[in-house]
Order: sequence, then C-alpha cells, then structure tokens
Amino acid sequence: MRPLWLALTFIAAGSTPVACQTSGAIAGGSADVTIESQPAARQGDATSGGDALASGSPNVMINGKPAVVQGDRSDCGGVVAGGASNVFINGKPMARSGDATSDCR
Repeated sequence: MRPLWLALTFIAAGSTPVACQTSGAIAGGSADVTIESQPAARQGDATSGGDALASGSPNVMINGKPAVVQGDRSDCGGVVAGGASNVFINGKPMARSGDATSDCR
C-alpha cells in the first residue's frame, strides 16, 4: 500500500494548477481591421484573463486568422459574451477588443 501512496503523492506534487479566467474582456485584436472603431477579434487573440480565444469562424479570416463572434470560446472554456451591434458573421455579432467574456468552464 505504501508504494501506491508515494506514487499518488508524486503525481499530485508534479501537477500544475490550471489558471481560470474570471469575467473579463477581449484584450487583443487586429492592428489594421476595426469593427465599430474597435480592433477585430481573431482566434489566438488574448483576453484580460490571460487565456486566448480558441475558436473562430470557419469561413471568415482576418489577417489570416479565423474571425471571432459572440458565442465562440477561449482556451479555458470561457465564452465571448459581447459583440458588434451592426456587423455579423454567419448571423452572429462580430467580436472586438473590449467585448465581454464569461468565466471559464
């Protein structure tokens, strides 16, 4: 029984905790494409929580990266909650720098 306990202790000690984003906003965006005067959000752009936007449009690219829309997710499972009022991609509001993101899942 003792060798098993040591193995579990070693595994637990070597584990790295996963950072979790709290509600925040998209912090990154395109340097040369703006949507309603804000930088357009793209897959890979940062959020204020420190993770990156992980999903995006399958058919709209901005600077070679998928465009992000309301409902897309970040690396930790957070969701883009905000979006443009007049620009839509596949029927969903286009995400921009400063738009809200939800907590990680």
